Amino acid sequence: MPDNVGSWKPGPKVTELLFVDFDGLTADPDDVISDGLDGGYRERTKALREVLRDPGEDPAGRFLACVALTRWGDPVGYETVVQGAGSPESVPWRGAAYDRLYGHDDTFGVLADAVGDSSDMVEERGTADQRLEAAASLLNVADRVPFDRHISSLLHQDVVAACPDVIKATVARGVVRLTEESPRHDLGLQLALLIEAVGRVDRSWSEEAACHLAAAHPGERALKELSADRDGRPLG
Repeated sequence: MPDNVGSWKPGPKVTELLFVDFDGLTADPDDVISDGLDGGYRERTKALREVLRDPGEDPAGRFLACVALTRWGDPVGYETVVQGAGSPESVPWRGAAYDRLYGHDDTFGVLADAVGDSSDMVEERGTADQRLEAAASLLNVADRVPFDRHISSLLHQDVVAACPDVIKATVARGVVRLTEESPRHDLGLQLALLIEAVGRVDRSWSEEAACHLAAAHPGERALKELSADRDGRPLG
């Protein structure tokens, strides 16, 4: 869960829904969300949807509601992720999660984990298509939004197989961006991870994309990732 949750005080409704477990004991939201996977989500879904849709609720509380619903494979959670990815600079909960190590907003990274990990819920909820749509929407902004290694949570085999063109277009835009500016987050690493993932289904494209990325001076972490990929699975 977000690094800054410890310094943020949730309102009474969010406290009841995500800071109290199903036995009525004080708990961490991560534990509540995890416990809810066994069926407890049914008790809290309606109220969390209300929090998510209420502009009067604290943005951080709405963000946590979105994370919970998304992790539970809920269609409203996925819908909110798609909407947020459609205009990532203006979502009200940007900054609700913050990566102190690398110094950037981490909200979309947390959502990437929730979308990716929710693969175990979509059969029960009947939301496999919505999950793929949410994953594609996040991958489509991976050239603009910080994800760091959270991007890997989206790169399940089913997601990569469903939207290789989205990933390829994102990588192409990202490489151009690296040649024109210096993003505050590690865009190079994100692109390297995307290239590696598509390499599982299109090795020829991956080889070419890796060369273009390396030429754009993507940073040490990206170059190490590309090198590890070459060492692990020979290119050509």
